[in-house]
Amino acid sequence: MDLSPAISAAKEVFWRLGYEDASIEEVVQATGLNRYALYNAFGGKLEIFLAALEAYQKERKDLFLRVLSDPERSPIDAIQEVSDFCIGQMADRNAGCLICNIALEVGHQNKIIAYRVNAYLEEIRGAEEIALTQAAERGELNPAITPKDGAALLVANMLGVGALARNGASRAEMLNVFNTVIAALKHPDANRQGKVIRRTSLN
Repeated sequence: MDLSPAISAAKEVFWRLGYEDASIEEVVQATGLNRYALYNAFGGKLEIFLAALEAYQKERKDLFLRVLSDPERSPIDAIQEVSDFCIGQMADRNAGCLICNIALEVGHQNKIIAYRVNAYLEEIRGAEEIALTQAAERGELNPAITPKDGAALLVANMLGVGALARNGASRAEMLNVFNTVIAALKHPDANRQGKVIRRTSLN
């Protein structure tokens, strides 16, 4: 039985409502599975949520790696492209990043969820450090910022933008905050030249 549609539907429920406020009945209705089938397939609400969290993490990882793998695209521009897409998703749902939401809601209360959240954030930080290392090698990174520090800044900014989304910020407001960080990461010469970012559709 392919459970990916049910996991995707559950992910949307948890994304909109959070872990605590999402009732099992709302998850049942969204997935189209009856309660018995849902528990038989996953085991309980926590297990369903962890499956949704894993799917969310994989989507983001696959997206980032696909965009970053284009040798013709600047690594910093790749980071910006993926982040623009993610900000658009947050704005469309009027909700923050699923991971950021959960980190704030129950990450400090549930050790299993906290481990998953921290592992995800570390994976994102590591991927962005690799991208910024590539940017430095290409002469595109601001020499005043190390790849490690730049990656930490991007993760902190992601958490901040997620909090803005949770409080009703518009897509334009979130992009303005994020683009300020991108401008700081780029080599000063690149900022002065006003490089044009080549984009492709991520939909």
